[in-house]
Amino acid sequence: MKKRIQLLLLPLLVVFPWLAILAAELPVIYISAQSAVHFRSPEPIKYVDLPGNSFTGDLPQENLLRLRLKEPMSELKKVESLGILTITGEHYFAQYKLLAADESQASDSEVEILPTHMLPLIPALPSLSTPQIHAKSIALISARENKALAIQKNQGVTLKLNQLRCVGELFFLDLSFFNDSQVRYDIEDLNFVVSDKKISRASNFQSFEIKPRFILSSQMSFHRTARNIYVLPKMSFSAAKWLKITLSEKQPSSRSVTLELSYGELLSADGF
Repeated sequence: MKKRIQLLLLPLLVVFPWLAILAAELPVIYISAQSAVHFRSPEPIKYVDLPGNSFTGDLPQENLLRLRLKEPMSELKKVESLGILTITGEHYFAQYKLLAADESQASDSEVEILPTHMLPLIPALPSLSTPQIHAKSIALISARENKALAIQKNQGVTLKLNQLRCVGELFFLDLSFFNDSQVRYDIEDLNFVVSDKKISRASNFQSFEIKPRFILSSQMSFHRTARNIYVLPKMSFSAAKWLKITLSEKQPSSRSVTLELSYGELLSADGF
């Protein structure tokens, strides 16, 4: 019976990938009566559902929720779970499991609502098929390289963003690579990571990797130049973060270059 249910769910997960997030375990937040927890949202918070009567909450800013415990910790340590907190923005909602912090677990003071925590209020339309994504990627790479939208150079290696397009729930990034040396560049990895622009305290540093939905070419080395299309799922993150694109070379040379894009630059992507 369990196997049959899994088979029935597979087509739904293909059409609605956010169902996989819904099925995953909720993020856990540890809270104490000594300090408040601040939840930062990339968009204005429209609605908050507090679990039970043990909490107070307010919105000091439209994208910031401050949550406090009313009960003394001595009365809460025996409670395994304090309930589920729901936060709703303009286009998403996120849920967190709240636990009372004890001596072995430090409480959280700041939580950023990440794309991995968000579920869309309106389910997305079915995404493009792989053949459709491939066709659009070919059309994109066939266009001439115009003035770079963004460019970064390091250790004789240049990473250039030629075009940035958006189709439905997907971002298409047209990237070029340049090698100034006579030594062949063997690609170790090209990764996409959303991370903080400024790191004030290591404990508050939050980053997460975005896996491409599609990569046009599997080329892993080049001598002078290379160009490729990378297709990423649409994402939302705060103005305090970058989307960092890092090209890394295999050892022993290990040359690397990182290109940083703001959320505003992603929002300016043209459709096609």
